[in-house]
Amino acid sequence: LLRTMAPSSLLSMVTTLTTTITFLLHNYHAIQIVSASSFTSPIQCRSGWTSTLQTITPSQINDGYCDCPYDGSDEPNTGACSGSMDGMWAGIHPKHESTDHDAAKISGYFACPEQPSLKLPLSRVKDGICDCCDGADEKESTNFQCPDVCDMVMAEERAARAKATSNFAFGSKRRLESVAQFQKWHDEKTRDLKRLRDVDLVKTHAELEEVENDLMVAKVALAKNWVKVVKEDVLGADSPLLEVVGNDSMSVNDLSSFILSLCALSAELSSGNVVMDRCLALERASLDVGILWDDDYVDEGDTLPSFEYLDSESESALADYAGMLIKRLDGKDASRSSSRKKKNSSNNKHKKRDPPPVEYDSEDDPYGDDFQDEPNYNYDPDDEYHEWSEEEDGESEVEGEDGVTSEEEPQLTPNEVLVKSLLDSVPIDRDLFKEQSKLLLKFTLGAPEDETDDENENELKDSASSIDSSSVDPMAMQMTKSAISKRISNISRGESSAKSAASFVASLMESSTQALNDLQKLAIMTVYHSNIAAGDISELIYLTSSYLRSMEASSESSGDGSCSPSWSLMCPPRTVILPSGDKSYPPSFVLEAARNRCEQRENSIGICTTVQEVGEVQFPATVSDGYYNYYEPQSRDGGSKKEEQEDRIAPYFSSIHSLHGKTPSHIVNLEKQRDSFDRKKRSLTKSVEDLENEIGDDSDDNSKYGVDGELYFLRNICHKLESGKYEYEVCVFGKATQRDIGQSSGGTHLGSWETVDVDEHGRRTFKWGKGTKCWNGPVRSAEVAVTCGAETRVLTADEPETCRYVFTMESPIGCDERFRLKHSL
Repeated sequence: LLRTMAPSSLLSMVTTLTTTITFLLHNYHAIQIVSASSFTSPIQCRSGWTSTLQTITPSQINDGYCDCPYDGSDEPNTGACSGSMDGMWAGIHPKHESTDHDAAKISGYFACPEQPSLKLPLSRVKDGICDCCDGADEKESTNFQCPDVCDMVMAEERAARAKATSNFAFGSKRRLESVAQFQKWHDEKTRDLKRLRDVDLVKTHAELEEVENDLMVAKVALAKNWVKVVKEDVLGADSPLLEVVGNDSMSVNDLSSFILSLCALSAELSSGNVVMDRCLALERASLDVGILWDDDYVDEGDTLPSFEYLDSESESALADYAGMLIKRLDGKDASRSSSRKKKNSSNNKHKKRDPPPVEYDSEDDPYGDDFQDEPNYNYDPDDEYHEWSEEEDGESEVEGEDGVTSEEEPQLTPNEVLVKSLLDSVPIDRDLFKEQSKLLLKFTLGAPEDETDDENENELKDSASSIDSSSVDPMAMQMTKSAISKRISNISRGESSAKSAASFVASLMESSTQALNDLQKLAIMTVYHSNIAAGDISELIYLTSSYLRSMEASSESSGDGSCSPSWSLMCPPRTVILPSGDKSYPPSFVLEAARNRCEQRENSIGICTTVQEVGEVQFPATVSDGYYNYYEPQSRDGGSKKEEQEDRIAPYFSSIHSLHGKTPSHIVNLEKQRDSFDRKKRSLTKSVEDLENEIGDDSDDNSKYGVDGELYFLRNICHKLESGKYEYEVCVFGKATQRDIGQSSGGTHLGSWETVDVDEHGRRTFKWGKGTKCWNGPVRSAEVAVTCGAETRVLTADEPETCRYVFTMESPIGCDERFRLKHSL
């Protein structure tokens, strides 16, 4: 019959049949409800929101009103209590979690066996409607049987479940293996950390402390001995050196001039005696006598350095003092970069304007050996014109009402006035030599094109043009030029050293209540550290002592362009009787040194003529000592052995000189041991820090490697995915990067590893943050949602919001117990 029917008739018949069956089923269900309402026995249940037991009469059962929301027992055949046990009613907590494996056995709801995620209220069980794909919810019905349509309905779901089952089987195994591997690694690293931190580091720290204590004892002994030698042997009451500066032989002003002169000469003598314009002789002398200057002092012109006296009763202070002495013995005080830097300011009106340095080429010294044989040579061409400004310090020209220009003195602070007065009192005069040297250098180099045609410049040009060099060999002229330049550089260095020292001397004069005593001790020790020969020392004494200068009050001054040399004021050496006693001054060893100096000077070939005295100046073939009153300072130990042995002052410093060899060997050995233990301690400390960082345990006993250490096997591994025109790379504990496909390096920084979040259902999210900022947008960031998988691989990439990148990944780390329960595996 069916084969002979037309398709349209067949369709109409099926539709009619379906409608009829549905009608009958619902009528059957209605009959069941009516019949169920005829219950004869009451029941008890927790009712309402009070959770108290109440009796439900038969007429209230299956009446369409839920009187028992906690278990739905009064409405088994209606949907009145639907959702009450699933957490869908306000105030009623779910009876069971959705992941409960035994949910189908519990009377709260019915779980379809083939569809575990489908939970049915009990009212929908045996209601005549097939809700489960296999009809399990109507399996006990005697009137009809539900067809099994699971193959059709759940094809995709079963495939996904089969994949999840397979992934979980392989992934969970790999995860367990990784967790076991991590635990073994973690235990080993924890043991190593405990050994390093609690055994090796503790032992090394104790050894270091022991050596440091021994070293401190040795340093204190060194400091005490040093103070004793200086105080008793060099500066003791019976020391002949005190006769040079004591017994009222020199005033405070005399002593300051003497010290600044020593600083100037020691710097001229050797570049090793000055560092960053600092007078090392004065600094070392200060350390010897226990005057400790502030290392953070910055010379700003209107401030003076501060200082403190050595506390010889404090072992800590003595140990620090010994450390400074050791630094000197090791030569580190002369090589360190000074923190006392002069402040360079564009608005400093007191700064001199130096002409540009002269440029030299290879023709100046074709053989390159003009001065290699000269001792202590350290020529710096940049200093050639140093201190040659035509203006005095800070002076400026101001035109008056009558049109006549006058010089306006700057407003100086009291400290600046004091420092300037100290520098003005320095008796060393190099002006004549500098003037003549400038004349010769301008002749050899030619006048610069941008020179002004003022009266002084014209006079200088005329003077330069009057120089006769016809008989001078060109090579000798170059040698002379370089010799003069070297001396000018030495003079400049000396002036800078004296200027730096003036601030320290001024500070003592202003701040010390025992300035005279301090300056006397400083003067004696500066003599020692300047390394100036006795002849130069004796000449300075005659030039700075008020008593000795008063004898020459009527003598012609050596300054202001005069050719009279400074040593002429000393020769022949004379003595005076000081008011404080019957002893003559200066002491005999100084007097003897002065006589030897006079004999040397009187036999020297010094050239000193001025342009005003002769019409034409002869260009010198060589620059002899004493040329225009410039005599190079002599070193105490730089001459011949005989001269060194005949130095009249050196023997009085023998006791302190013996301390200036090398650092005592026992201190050197202790320092080596200390440094060795210190290096070992720092190495162990770093190893402990590295291990702590590698293990990554925090204060809550959690590891940076995540739950059970599951991230351990992902460390140092990056995973890539190509999506569109980009390749994405994410590295656990590293960076997330976006690159163009084919680009091997670089790319856009999406963020650095921050953390892994695990929610209450076990879902993991990797996070990277603080990436490159988007143009006119936020800082880039990246997230990876992780699910269970047999292998670790990135599945998808997306940018749901501007510069926020979201990825999905499957990995064995997601195959844990929570994943199994959630998916009922």
